[in-house]
Amino acid sequence: MSGLSEEHSPSPAPPGDDELQRISAEEERVLARVQKHLAAREMRPANEGLDYDAELIALRDQINEARLEDIPPLIEEMERLTEVASRRAKVTEGFVDPRSPYFGRMVLEENDRKREVLIGRSTYLHGKTGIRIVDWRDAPVSRLYYRYEEGDEYEEEFGGRYVEGEILTRRSLAINGGELRRIGAPQGTFLRRKDGTWLRAGESARRLAGGQGAAMRAEGHHQPGKLGIGRDDDGREDRYLPEITALIDPRQFDLITAKDSGLVVIQGGAGSGKTTIGLHRLAYLNFQDRKRFRPDKMLVMVFNQALKRYISRVLPALGVNGVPVQTYERWAEKLRQQHVRGLPREYDELTPSTVTRLKKHPQMLIAIDQHVAKISARVAEMLDQSLSGIEGGDGALRVWKKHTGQPLAQRLDALGRWAQPVRDRDGVIDDSRTRPLALRHAVERVVQRGKSMAHDVPTAWAELLTDLPALKRVFEGTGLSDEEIESAHRWCTRKCPMVLASIDENLAKERHGRQQRRGKRPPEDFDQRARRDDRTMGIDGEEEQEAALLDREDDTLLLRFVQRLWGPLVRGKERLAYEHVLVDEAQDLSPVELAVVVETASRHQSITLAGDVAQRLMMDNGFTGWKDVLGRLGLDHVAVEPLRITYRSTAQIIEFARDVLGPLRSEEENDAPRQGVPVEHFEFGHGGEAVAFLGEALRDLMGAEPRCSVAVIARYPEQADLYYQGLVNAEVPFIRRIARQDFPFKPGIDVTDVRQVKGLEFDYVVLLEVSAASYPEDDEARHLLHIAATRAAHQLWVASTGQPSPLLPDTLLDR
Repeated sequence: MSGLSEEHSPSPAPPGDDELQRISAEEERVLARVQKHLAAREMRPANEGLDYDAELIALRDQINEARLEDIPPLIEEMERLTEVASRRAKVTEGFVDPRSPYFGRMVLEENDRKREVLIGRSTYLHGKTGIRIVDWRDAPVSRLYYRYEEGDEYEEEFGGRYVEGEILTRRSLAINGGELRRIGAPQGTFLRRKDGTWLRAGESARRLAGGQGAAMRAEGHHQPGKLGIGRDDDGREDRYLPEITALIDPRQFDLITAKDSGLVVIQGGAGSGKTTIGLHRLAYLNFQDRKRFRPDKMLVMVFNQALKRYISRVLPALGVNGVPVQTYERWAEKLRQQHVRGLPREYDELTPSTVTRLKKHPQMLIAIDQHVAKISARVAEMLDQSLSGIEGGDGALRVWKKHTGQPLAQRLDALGRWAQPVRDRDGVIDDSRTRPLALRHAVERVVQRGKSMAHDVPTAWAELLTDLPALKRVFEGTGLSDEEIESAHRWCTRKCPMVLASIDENLAKERHGRQQRRGKRPPEDFDQRARRDDRTMGIDGEEEQEAALLDREDDTLLLRFVQRLWGPLVRGKERLAYEHVLVDEAQDLSPVELAVVVETASRHQSITLAGDVAQRLMMDNGFTGWKDVLGRLGLDHVAVEPLRITYRSTAQIIEFARDVLGPLRSEEENDAPRQGVPVEHFEFGHGGEAVAFLGEALRDLMGAEPRCSVAVIARYPEQADLYYQGLVNAEVPFIRRIARQDFPFKPGIDVTDVRQVKGLEFDYVVLLEVSAASYPEDDEARHLLHIAATRAAHQLWVASTGQPSPLLPDTLLDR
């Protein structure tokens, strides 16, 4: 660290640019001062120092033993320590990385006093040197950085008092490896070259959203038919991008720091920061209340494995480790296996689309509630019959009706508790207050039979799916025709009996496995029973073997039945209650799936739903819009928070992505302030010509910008396979075939299909085979092309062979 002062001495700047020289020299002096101090002083752990809890406990013990006249000063000391501990809890001194100690800097003026505040990842205050590094999550101070611009006057409440002042200086900084690389200020964006000199970047460099490439400027630096930005130096105008936390805008910051209870619904187009807000909100809540928002008490729900792996890498960088990040399918599968034992563990991979639509339809929430009501009515009838002519029976009926609306098992528990004998303090039954014996026995019989019905979730599930008249009544006028309902019903009437018949055998296998682990011998006839296959009639009238399999959608229906019949889902012996739930890409979960997830939140209902209706990947999940879905969940009072600014993609890319939506285009559109090069369309006679052209372009790009990220996206996996092999043969470097969402998140070229890339972004995107055959004029094709296009941050190419897709705008085809 001894060379820091030399390393951070003001670098030469172009003569005549006084602003560049002044600002770069000023920021380098600040960094040198901070790093010199950090080098000279070893940081102590955040929890070192006085243990206030231990001191308070010791004082309490002293009070218990003290004489009466000694108690007042001891109480006064306790109050003083409590106040000090409270103040210290709000200013925790943490580790500061000298290689990147902060990413924002402000100079504030209050009452003719100036003070400098640095925004970083942890808090570090040193009064003698005037170094104040404040954790970005510490809202009272950091909100000045996020809410105000340089030159703004502010009035905020800090520590119970109102403070007025002016933001004299506000700058974002990129400090990498201990070197100041980038300065973002109202006066311009300044970049440090490899030789240590500074240059003023173009206007487009101010709005970069991330990635290794740079924002494109439409003027002067782009040649049609050439990928890249044409810069000297490192092949990009701004290699050291500002930290994402430093770029959060005031609207995003307000959502991140919203109150810690209640539902927040965020609607935003591609690249508007939905995922960023959700993850920073999670980190913010964890920072504000580490005990309540422990990582194991929070959940991040994502749509696919690629996004799961990406978020699992991001959260530790935000200072939150150990938060479970799950795909909905895996989460639901695991919970279903825990709550409903004995069902098949394998899934049918050939479930018809009509069955999927039926089981994911929002009306299924009503269907389940109605079927649970039928089961409750059967129990009520049993109760009426059992209590007929028994003294005190009207009291049991009142208890039963009092708990209407609760899950069936909980209603029965309340009834059972009511009928329990009343005991005195010594545990002896008090006959004067205990229900008559006949009444207790009658209630206990109904409770026992009712709980058996409540816990028989598989039977309830099968009864619902095989009751054709009930299904037709519930789904009348919902867009599902009678023919589709009947087709789905035929599938269910064939599958459900096989699943029910397999339960005993599956439970026997589970017992056998446990016995083997314990070293016990199974029954002698176990092997014979285990080999016995279920049989059903084939379409030709002959018996054929068919395994009992669930549909993926059944996990959700079974869990919903558990919630309605038993009560909340559990983890071990405790209720499964997350203190915060973040659902990303929520539009790709059905309302039934969202209902199951929402009910796993604690009583505070701290939930963040983030999504974009325009980016629907699943067309058969019943998600038609936020208003309808929230109404289905009983949350129609919750307002949707729209994000109006798109940061990822350039205005040209966003305009193209909107055009392909056609009639699905939203009336309320986001602003895309960052300008770039035009989207380009290349039409080829056949795939070989396209591969040759793209091979040359991609080789040139990787030679010029080896650290950029590129996605080559096809509609179908088979198309991706073909182009990947062609590009490998063309000796394109750093190329990978991504088929199972196994993105490495490293520089290079990923060849994949559109269903793999949801939620991700790349510097450059090339769309393959955007033809009439691959992207016809239908809603699904519009959504998929929109998703693929908005993965691009800087430049988008569209390639087609044969007839171009009718979804492409005329302005692109005519260019």
